[in-house]
Amino acid sequence: MYKLFARFFLFLIVLNISLFAKNIDINSIVKKSVDSNKHLFIFLHRTDCGYCESMLMFTLDDDSVKEIVTKNFVFLHINISEDDLVKYNDFSGNGRAFAKYVGYNIYPSSLFLNDKKEIVYAVPGYQDKDQFLMILKYVESGAYKTMGYSSFKKKMGSVK
Repeated sequence: MYKLFARFFLFLIVLNISLFAKNIDINSIVKKSVDSNKHLFIFLHRTDCGYCESMLMFTLDDDSVKEIVTKNFVFLHINISEDDLVKYNDFSGNGRAFAKYVGYNIYPSSLFLNDKKEIVYAVPGYQDKDQFLMILKYVESGAYKTMGYSSFKKKMGSVK
């Protein structure tokens, strides 16, 4: 009786995981971003991370940030605490393994990809609204192709 109950319980756990886990194919999402002439913005975060939750609530939920992200980016969030299957180039694995694979296993992290599926800019750690708006402008404008972020910030500071 115990073995039957244990097998049934294990079956329910596996079924639950398979029903709620998502398949995240970054390759096809990049194609979508190219079709809409936008960069792909991947937000890596985890459950029970205070900095992640703060960035979600205070930075990414800010109206001015949401407006720029919606207008100029295809947004994808990956919660590395979940068992989603992530596919990226030749990689296939969960979110935590993906973050390690791309070298950004600090949470939160913001990754920006171009049409060639290359990470053109990445920012590990919490960013407040003003910092993040500048980062979004840097990537959206394509300035990363010709200058570093520090130079861009100085240039933008002199424009104000």
